Amino acid sequence: GSDHASFVAAGVPGFSLGSLNWGYFGYTWHTTKDTYDKIVFDEVKNNVILTATLAYMASEDPEFTSRERRTMPENDKGEVAKWPELKEPRRDSKDYK
Repeated sequence: GSDHASFVAAGVPGFSLGSLNWGYFGYTWHTTKDTYDKIVFDEVKNNVILTATLAYMASEDPEFTSRERRTMPENDKGEVAKWPELKEPRRDSKDYK
């Protein structure tokens, strides 16, 4: 899942901010071509501003964000997708061999 799935699994509201899709996922994502020179700094700057604004607005809001989980969409098999499950973290270096 995405980077925010672990928050959702723990019952904490998770947000997934994205940038413009300029072909990153089809060409470079998690490949040897996924290098520093592919960063679009204007998009990073915009996401930083959005994240800071969201955090500030959330801190000033007198009401908590809803913890109610919405119904997930159907997956490619026509089944309702499931929320990620909370898992115990692996912290022992022997788990990473």
